[in-house]
Amino acid sequence: MKKTTSSIDEKSKIIIKNATEELTNTLKVLDLEFEDLSCFIEDLSNDEKDKTIAITINKLLEKLKHNLTIETYRKITKDVDEMTDFYDSKKDGFESVIEEGDQIANDLLFKVIGYKGQQFDLPIDISCIKKYCLSAEIKKEQVYDVLMWIIIRYIAIDTRISWQEYLDNLNENRQ
Repeated sequence: MKKTTSSIDEKSKIIIKNATEELTNTLKVLDLEFEDLSCFIEDLSNDEKDKTIAITINKLLEKLKHNLTIETYRKITKDVDEMTDFYDSKKDGFESVIEEGDQIANDLLFKVIGYKGQQFDLPIDISCIKKYCLSAEIKKEQVYDVLMWIIIRYIAIDTRISWQEYLDNLNENRQ
């Protein structure tokens, strides 16, 4: 049975539509700016920033605690790194913010999911992170950037887990 011309035309339109959407999403990713996220807290007092960041980090950690194992983390970590690599900043010394944020995010996450018998109960107190987890390399004006980076890292992990679940379900339905 031959495809009708209208059916072929519809397929052509679908290809154009889907490719356009995918390429548009790619362009959006290429323009990610860290400042576009950090601006949401910049007008808050330090106490309000701490509370906002604490709520956000704890919500994300609570979700990851139930959805992540160390085995899954190992499978997705490269993708998570690649996802966060798209964030850019014009701030001086931002590389140290990323390095510090990644390290703290991983340390806290591993303790929350109980890796190697470590245990850290939620909620996490932001003042403890600010006081005990930051290295001397982080300047006072970079503290909230590190905390926001931790949030980005957790969102990337959660997004990657959700994507994997979507792919698994898609493959299951195809079989």
